[in-house]
Amino acid sequence: MISAQDAGQPARSPGARAGWPEMLPTLVWLAALLIVPLVYILRMSFSADPFALTATGWSLANYADSIPFYWDNLLNSVLIGLSSTILAFAIAMPVAYGISFYGGRWKAVLLFAFFAPFLTSYLIRIVAWQTLLGANGPLFGPLQQATGIEVRVLGTPFAVVAGLTYQLVPFVLLPLYTAFNRVDRTLCAAAEDLYSGRCGRSGAILGAAGGLAIGLLLAVVFFGGRGIAAPGPLLFVLASALLCSAIGGTMTERFALIVFPLSRNGFVAAAVLSFIPALGDYVNAALLGNVRTQMLGNVIQAKFLVELDYAGAAALSATLLVAAMLLLTLLLRLIRGTELLDVV
Repeated sequence: MISAQDAGQPARSPGARAGWPEMLPTLVWLAALLIVPLVYILRMSFSADPFALTATGWSLANYADSIPFYWDNLLNSVLIGLSSTILAFAIAMPVAYGISFYGGRWKAVLLFAFFAPFLTSYLIRIVAWQTLLGANGPLFGPLQQATGIEVRVLGTPFAVVAGLTYQLVPFVLLPLYTAFNRVDRTLCAAAEDLYSGRCGRSGAILGAAGGLAIGLLLAVVFFGGRGIAAPGPLLFVLASALLCSAIGGTMTERFALIVFPLSRNGFVAAAVLSFIPALGDYVNAALLGNVRTQMLGNVIQAKFLVELDYAGAAALSATLLVAAMLLLTLLLRLIRGTELLDVV
């Protein structure tokens, strides 16, 4: 008899076969709480009766009636989700890098101090942002009393992005901190002689390109697509490009050529863990925004709980799922397939 090894095929180790019993509870759990509900939602999206809890017949009318009408809400979800994820990275990455590389014996204390506010309820944190951004709150109340100018931030895209960014920071910081901790410090020490300078011109060009893209995205979210050509949004985009160019020019070669490639999986995990909740969020938009900032999650909630249009809500949920998968695929390809300085 010819063995698997003699036939040129790798033989499975006993440990690989023995792993299935341990994986079975996890697979059952995933099937019961993820796969079965997902299949139910997909089936409901093609139901001929939109108000029945069980799918009856097959129809594409739910997609035809829902997607064109709520296109603006889907666009809001994508733009606000991307903006919040990018800003969460901008806040969490320096903090994670600093704690990991320079925290020393105070790492645990610094992490606890950073995560302590997030031990409170998600809803309570949003209500706190309502108070902070209110016209009479601690941020804008003194300004209004001193100048007599009423500042209204609640009900704007800025308020939604600010609140959602705050909620996403822990989902970005923890994977990045874990990834930075796994970087071999001896490699960083050995690279001090070879990569001890700044990225200079290459980093500045890369930073300017990234800053221009980020500035345009935020300008569209904050000022709207029609008002982006006004002087205010244009100055905002220019300032974003200049700031990111300065950051890119002063970025160390050690981070760009050593730390980032070795911690790339952490960036991938942080992108997934932050962007998916941001894309499907509806609480921040409901409590911090207004009708014009409503995301697709708000529409899905209303269809399920108010209109009782279960098939229409399922169709919008499936659409949001496909959009999330496409955007995540693009994002993961950018992170995994590109060296930080190879584009210039």
